[in-house]
This record gives sequence, C-alpha cells and structure tokens, in this order.
Amino acid sequence: MTDIKTNLRRHALEKRDLVTPHEAHEAAAAIRAAGLALVEALSKGEKPVVSVYWPIRSEINTRLLIDALCDRGVAVALPVMSAVREPLVFRSFSPGDDLAKGPFGLSEPSADKPGVDPAIVFAPLAAFDRKGFRMGYGGGIYDATFASLRKRRSVTAVGLAYAVQEADAIPIEPHDQKLDYIITERETIRCC
Repeated sequence: MTDIKTNLRRHALEKRDLVTPHEAHEAAAAIRAAGLALVEALSKGEKPVVSVYWPIRSEINTRLLIDALCDRGVAVALPVMSAVREPLVFRSFSPGDDLAKGPFGLSEPSADKPGVDPAIVFAPLAAFDRKGFRMGYGGGIYDATFASLRKRRSVTAVGLAYAVQEADAIPIEPHDQKLDYIITERETIRCC
C-alpha cells in the first residue's frame, strides 16, 4: 500500500503545485467565505476555539480565513508539532503575534501562548476523497491528533484543499481518521 499512497500523494501534490497565483488568490477568498459559513453553522451562536494551520508551500492560503475569524471574535489557535505520529498541540493565535519556525518549516505560536483544545480543526492535505478520507504528507500527525481529540471531546475535522486534489478513493489503514467536511474553492463537502 505504501507505493500506492506515495504515487497518489506525489500526483496530487504535483497538481496542487500547478495552481496559478491568480487561482490561488481566488481559492483563498472562496475558502475564507466557506470556512466562515461552516464555523457559523457549526457554532450555533457560540464562539468555539477554531484551529487553522498556517500555510506552507503550495497549500491553500488560510491567512484570510484566520483574519476573518479573529475579526468576528472567534478564538483561533495554530497547531504546534512535537513529533511525527504524535498528536499536535494547539496554542492561541491572534494576527500580529510572532511565529516561531517549527519542524518542517512550520510557523507556530511561541511557547508562551496558552494551549487550547479546539472544537473545529481545519487541516491541510495532499489528497482527499468524498468519503472523508485524507492523505497528508505521510507523518500520521493529523490522524493521531483527531484520534486524541475525539477521545476527549467532540471535534469537527475539516480538510482544506484545491478541487484538483480530489481522488476517486484514498487507500485507508486502521489508524486513518475521517474528516467531517472538506472545503475546496468550488464546494463544501459533508462527509458521511
């Protein structure tokens, strides 16, 4: 299964890398609008803690979504990585906060920011299918994170991707955690 997943990941990331700057800008605006709408629908008038990743490489730019959530008074957290296959921890973030370089070039809040447990987690991915399975970069970090969070509380897992990253089916393994929603620049998919 490793070769199948490696080839699928490589192909999906190659397609993502071909997104033009103009398309990326439009996708970021669409993700902002759809992400806000989903958070509002899931919140039912409350203000949950929402985790959004800080984008790297050719990932969908989430900075517009982060700013929009903060503008609406939503508590935002960024993920912090400790080790491969280990759950992420989440620290509070506000626009303007300094970010430190973490593993794999990730931008993370500094250690003095308070830790929080998010109710909604927006996650990056390499590929996805409509059943809600995602393929990340191969470290199993988000699978471990969702499994850990779901043992403690209800959490909504939302994958963010370009539509070109969709696959017919993601090969799954016992540790794989399903997403509840996937948002692309074209649509919001509710995964059942």
